[in-house]
Amino acid sequence: MALRVGVIGCGKITERASLPNLVNYREKTEVAVLCDIVKEKASRMAGQFKLDRADIATNWKSVVKRSDIDVIFVNTPNYVHEEIAVGAAKAKKHILVEKPITISNKAAGNMINAAKKSGVIFMVEQTQRFDPVHQAAKKFIDTGLLGKINTIKGRIGHAGPEYWAGGDQGWFSDKKFSGGGAMIDVGIHMLDLLRWFGGKEVAEVSANIKTLEKPWPVDDNGSILMRFEDGTFGQFEASWTTRPYEVTTSIYGEKGKIRTSLGTERPVSVRLATIGEGSDPNNVLEDIHPTVESGSGWENAVHHFIDCVIKKENPLVTGVDAARSMSVILAAYDSAAKGRWVKVRYV
Repeated sequence: MALRVGVIGCGKITERASLPNLVNYREKTEVAVLCDIVKEKASRMAGQFKLDRADIATNWKSVVKRSDIDVIFVNTPNYVHEEIAVGAAKAKKHILVEKPITISNKAAGNMINAAKKSGVIFMVEQTQRFDPVHQAAKKFIDTGLLGKINTIKGRIGHAGPEYWAGGDQGWFSDKKFSGGGAMIDVGIHMLDLLRWFGGKEVAEVSANIKTLEKPWPVDDNGSILMRFEDGTFGQFEASWTTRPYEVTTSIYGEKGKIRTSLGTERPVSVRLATIGEGSDPNNVLEDIHPTVESGSGWENAVHHFIDCVIKKENPLVTGVDAARSMSVILAAYDSAAKGRWVKVRYV
C-alpha cells in the first residue's frame, strides 16, 4: 500500500524537487494533499502534476491531523519549519524537512525531541549528500586509500535566489524568515557535505560573511575556516553571486587527494601519490575516475526518505545530523559578527 503524503508549502522546491520525485515513485507514494496559504498556488501545482485526486488545503494544521496521511513534507520558509514539524510529529506523521532544519539551536532541539518522543522518521533534505557525484566520492573516501584526511575544502555558489524563485527573491532576503542569506541557504549544503566526507565534527570556526552585491540586508558571500575536533583543518565558501552555478570540493589525505566538480566531464577525480621508502610523494602513482551513477540528489533524497519510512530505518540525514550542520553555520555568523574564532555550540 502506497504511503499517503501531505506536502506543505507549494513553492519552487515543491515544484522542482518534491512533486517530480513523488510522482515518479507512484508505486510507493500517493500525494494526498497539497497545502499552501495561497490556495491558487496549491491548485496550480496539482494541475501541473496532474494530481487530480489530491485535496487542496490552506491550513497546515488540518493536514497533519488527518488520519489518512502517513508522511509530511515541510517545504515552507525556514522560520516555520519548527512549528509544522513539531505538529506533524505529535500527530505521528513521518517528516521530511527542506534544509536548513530551522534557524536556531533551540528550535532544532524542539523538532528532534518531538520526533523522538513520537517515534517517527525525521529527515532533513540536505541533497548534496545524495548527489551521485558525491556518493561516488564518499564511497572512495571510505576505502581508506587516501589515508588520514588532513584538509577539506569546498565552494558552492549560484547567481542568487531571485533566479531560483523566478524573479523574486521573496522571503530569502528577510532574515527573520530565512535566518540569513547565502551562508544558511547554500553554505549549509557545503558544510554538511564536508562533514559527511570527512566523518568528523567542527570544533570552532572563523568567518568572513558579507553582502557584496545584492541590495538586501542579508549576506550574499561568505568564507569560513574550520578547526575539526581531531585538530585537522577545513574551509569553504558560499555565494549568491557566482555565475554559472558551482559546487566543488577538494579532500587531501596522507596518500592522495580527491576532487569533485558538479557538471563537469570528469566530476570525480582521484590522484594517489607514490608512497613508500625512497619514493617521492610529489609524484603520481595513479589517477582514478570513479564511476558515477545516474540520477539526481533531489530524486535520491526523496526516494531514500520514502524507503526509510517503509523499512523503518534511520535516514542518511537525521534531525540530529542536520542540526549539527546548522549549529556550525550559526557559529559562523557569530564569528563574523565578533571578528574572532568561535566555538561551535551543538544542540
